[in-house]
Amino acid sequence: MVTSKSSSTAVKAKSAKKVPAQVLATAKPKSTSKAKERAAVKASDALTDDDAVFNMAAETFRVMSAPMRLKIISSLCNQEKNVGQLLEEIDTTQPNMSQHLNTLFKAKILGRRREGVQIYYRIINERVVTVCRAVCMQIAIDDVTI
Repeated sequence: MVTSKSSSTAVKAKSAKKVPAQVLATAKPKSTSKAKERAAVKASDALTDDDAVFNMAAETFRVMSAPMRLKIISSLCNQEKNVGQLLEEIDTTQPNMSQHLNTLFKAKILGRRREGVQIYYRIINERVVTVCRAVCMQIAIDDVTI
């Protein structure tokens, strides 16, 4: 019986080992350090999100920086149109029109659908229309007051 008690006590002693004070001292800063790391990652993500927003805005402004593209956007504000209808309203060549339409399509400003041999374009990014209207209205107001 003494043997079983001693083996039982030995098992308890092994499982109930005390953690050295040095390990505990280093464990606490690690958790604080991890919390600081998580906070830094969140702050970094916020900066990354801001950077992404600014990059997307800059790309949108780059795409809209061509007067021909602004004319196309303006023409499509009220309804979708095919290339022929756009060419009736906007003085340019068919290849030039197609190039600008493709740029606006790739930038996800325009959507398109095929009906037979005709391709119809429509605005799918309403924020671009809002920005165009705001800028054009402000320019028109400023020109009147000058």
